[in-house]
Amino acid sequence: MTNNYNDFRVTMSVGASGPVSTALGKGAVATVSRQASELAIQVLKDGGNAFDAAFATAFSLCIYHPQAGNLGGGGYVLFQEKGGQPKAFNYREQAPRGATREAFLRADGEPDPDRTAFGPASVCVPGTVRAFFELQRRHGRLQAKDLLLEVARRADAGAVLTQFECDCLNRLGPKLAASPEARRIYVRPEPFCAGDILPNAPLAATLRVLAAEGDAAFYRGRIADQIVADLQANGGFITAEDLADYQVREVAPICTEVAGRQVWTVPPEGGGALLLEILRILDRDAFRSLPYDSPRYHHLLAQAAKLAFIDRMDYLGDVPPGVAYQSLLTQAQADARFALLDLDRDTATNTLAAGRKAGRDAGLDTTHFAILDAEGNAVSNSYTMNLRYGSKWAVAGAGFLLNGSIDSFSFIEGRENYFGVMGSTPNLFAPGKRPASNMAPVLVTKDGSVELLVGTPGGPTIPTTLANVLLATLVHGAEPEAVVHASRLHHQGWPDVLAHEPGFDRPELLTALAALGYTLKNKQELISDVHGVFRRGDTCLAISDHRREGQALALPD
Repeated sequence: MTNNYNDFRVTMSVGASGPVSTALGKGAVATVSRQASELAIQVLKDGGNAFDAAFATAFSLCIYHPQAGNLGGGGYVLFQEKGGQPKAFNYREQAPRGATREAFLRADGEPDPDRTAFGPASVCVPGTVRAFFELQRRHGRLQAKDLLLEVARRADAGAVLTQFECDCLNRLGPKLAASPEARRIYVRPEPFCAGDILPNAPLAATLRVLAAEGDAAFYRGRIADQIVADLQANGGFITAEDLADYQVREVAPICTEVAGRQVWTVPPEGGGALLLEILRILDRDAFRSLPYDSPRYHHLLAQAAKLAFIDRMDYLGDVPPGVAYQSLLTQAQADARFALLDLDRDTATNTLAAGRKAGRDAGLDTTHFAILDAEGNAVSNSYTMNLRYGSKWAVAGAGFLLNGSIDSFSFIEGRENYFGVMGSTPNLFAPGKRPASNMAPVLVTKDGSVELLVGTPGGPTIPTTLANVLLATLVHGAEPEAVVHASRLHHQGWPDVLAHEPGFDRPELLTALAALGYTLKNKQELISDVHGVFRRGDTCLAISDHRREGQALALPD
């Protein structure tokens, strides 16, 4: 059955050849936007800590990177206060309680992307506003009101558009035009060009309401009223009760040890367990002894990714935590998974899946930012609208876009979604449920101190990209700038192809992998967009990917 997902895709004119953005200093920031990074650094200079800077950054990306930065979406934030332990907030979007599975199916019983991913019906209850108010309230130093008024001023002044932002707006303008509010803000008769200014006065007004009234305005007050009135007048499902009842979940991060360090990330329904399983499978001499970036390094990484994506079918969703994923992080299970691999040849995904079952015990669009301040406070945040600009629907008079995260649910087991990931039973749609996610913000500690923050957007490419970054830098000692810059590979089990970026910079590696039995496929788009901060003694090294023209900045020593 064909679907309409190609209507949501974007071909970028930004290539993979630009320089990685880096910055060294006593505190550092890495985001997808120069203007957002500049704001975060200014907050740190003004006496704020990493939590204040994260609060300002999260709201400012609604101006500077609206395809993922948001008030109307959700995600996961992993953080650590100096001298404390890593903690996490799950503020993933939540399905309206009045929505039904049948509302998103065509007459032939197939899911309809024009309902699940586009327009008011596709909107889940957002979590971003509540999460960042709570984070800043608990751990920040500055006044949330003052931070928001500065962000509001910047919304009035407008974003300076990059080529990446222009590509997205120009390609998806027809979709954005379906919403009267989005059309006024994001659609123009002539194509956008890099350097154009994009102001957002209605968003500035919304931010001023939040500054005056706090997050209560978004979930029970006048902004909530705007959301409900607009969505219900246009076929959406969110009610005043859905917004009023939304809660951030404080969850215990999950962890594994790699090269003497603790790698922390978020549990299901987030994608952290998928990442940690890959790391556990490969944490052994047979992998550590391989030269970084060699054909067999990437071979074993692809095979471990296949196994992790096979396993995710059993557990990834908004279900009670249990042995379904926890057992996968044990040494015994990692050893059993590794034993299934042929060290010299690609093994078909279906063969690995059959072997896994025989050996079992009984028992889109997203963005990431990382902030590490001079004191050691750390925030690693990944949040999303799902696809670019989410539902493409902006709240009338409020200036912000809403997520299209209904599409992150499964509607038919075994049916592929936008990202080609198979639908699974734990992630089947249900009212009040949170959809599964591949988001996996990472925080790495050694002896209790933060050594590394990193994350990326990219749907199913998130865990595979992060596994490569972590293994390359922590285990093989590769320089993070080189790892972030290099062309990327990705395997997610099904379809059983090894995807690579266009214009791949090591063609000899592709030839060698083909000789190992892989079916290669040009993904026709860039893979992921890594942003991280690495501790270097008393100095922080921030790194922002060039793929979406990100910017790393640091406080001078």
